Amino acid sequence: MKKTTVVVSSALLLGLLAAGCGSNNSAPAASTAPAASTAPAASTAPAASAAAAQYKDGVYKAEGEMDAKSGWKSTAEVTVTNGVVSAVKFSGVDKDGNDKQQFSKDGKYGMKEKNPAALAEWHEEIAKAEQYYLANQGAAPAFNAEGKTDAISGVSVSVGEYWTLAEKALEQAK
Repeated sequence: MKKTTVVVSSALLLGLLAAGCGSNNSAPAASTAPAASTAPAASTAPAASAAAAQYKDGVYKAEGEMDAKSGWKSTAEVTVTNGVVSAVKFSGVDKDGNDKQQFSKDGKYGMKEKNPAALAEWHEEIAKAEQYYLANQGAAPAFNAEGKTDAISGVSVSVGEYWTLAEKALEQAK
């Protein structure tokens, strides 16, 4: 698993390096694409090599099972542009239809209040996981049995299920 992650990450980095060092004869110094993007790290995804373009463009969703203990069902929404993942949203939904990210942003989830050891509120931590996913084009870090990882700085919540759901969503894009 680690070997595959290293190989995929290395290939992606080489592809991005080659794309970034390429000549742009039509408009010198006109690389404003990152400023136009509102999704973190999404601006670099379409620059990946054509070999990485493997999915049909669109928005794909997957959801897990309702967790009886927490009352939340995990969800993943993956956007594909030019054949590569350009945006991802990891969230959840409760029995009342509340979006977990919005619930947390509105101060209703209260992760830090419930757990003083939490590094940040839930929506802040999951945003870091989304950024990692995009930067690594879905290559998964090592997860423990609880779905937690030390590979993403500032993330203490379980995020392994979100990688599984993103893969499930991308199955629809093949």
